[in-house]
Amino acid sequence: MLAVTAAGFAAVSAKLELGESVVALRSQGNVAVVVTTRRLLAIQARAANFVEARFRVSETPPGEHDLQVRDRLIVAALPARILAFSPQIASWQEFGLGPGEKPIEVLAEENVAVVVTPRRAVAFSPLSNGFIPYPLTPGENPERSTLGDDSVTLILPHRVLIFRAGDRQWSSLNR
Repeated sequence: MLAVTAAGFAAVSAKLELGESVVALRSQGNVAVVVTTRRLLAIQARAANFVEARFRVSETPPGEHDLQVRDRLIVAALPARILAFSPQIASWQEFGLGPGEKPIEVLAEENVAVVVTPRRAVAFSPLSNGFIPYPLTPGENPERSTLGDDSVTLILPHRVLIFRAGDRQWSSLNR
């Protein structure tokens, strides 16, 4: 694989392993990701190499809706964990999910992403330097979602959850 960045730096290459094949290529703004049968390879505009996240033995590449690529971040929801990459952090960040906890919704905008599971809403932002989880009660699925450049609003049956990347925390308001 060969990546050419718009920043004018030298091309970056990575070799596929024996038996490995490319499943998808996605890019937007400052980031790009190569999805293979064995790993995710992220790159940013001023990078000298790809940053790798390997799939575990039981994992398969994320589906179309489970991989979000925005100008400043990449989020992949896998069955047992969430992976996120941003140029500011320049590495894959990982958030483990509990037994039987599966992502049901993946949303992303310029500086923020959220993965909703039946047990919690998990926000990620390069501005917050990692994942910020918020517990949900059983059956509390979002009715509606709104995303801003650095905020997420989840409308739940009995409350409204708001995550602002700059605050690095969730806020809850009763409806």
